[in-house]
Amino acid sequence: MKFLVDSMLGKLARFLRIFGYDTLYANDLVDFFKMDPVPDDKLLAYAKKTNRFVITKDYQFYKSNIENALYLRGEGVYNYLNQLKENLRLEFKFNIKNARCSICNSKMEKVKKKNEIKDYVLKDTYNQYNDFYQCLNLQCKKVYWKGSHIDDIENKLGAKFIDDQ
Repeated sequence: MKFLVDSMLGKLARFLRIFGYDTLYANDLVDFFKMDPVPDDKLLAYAKKTNRFVITKDYQFYKSNIENALYLRGEGVYNYLNQLKENLRLEFKFNIKNARCSICNSKMEKVKKKNEIKDYVLKDTYNQYNDFYQCLNLQCKKVYWKGSHIDDIENKLGAKFIDDQ
């Protein structure tokens, strides 16, 4: 399932990407449409054209696409994730092999030689961890690893990290 998340839900977009869901954030499309903010009608047309399910906190936007959208209530990313779990039956099992770049939504691959990413991470991170993944987008190239932030997410969601290297 692919998603388009409205501009009020940037943190949710990052979390969905971390869990491996192909997720476009409305603000990712500002350059594409050369408009800021991107109007709802343009977002909706783009979502339909690219077969994306819309996640929004904007009730009017939701009503314009009710059959292919979810309206989120309340506040907080964990609240939103629980609503997605309930309403769309999404599973949140973190597997870094399936995760997408939280910045640009691109796929990632395991770094074969640790020294290749030495200049992309802090010295302490480089020394503390051995397994790294890197975004395949040449303009991004962000580096990821299973740090304590993943433990925090797991604890708050009751999710479990899958490490099947």
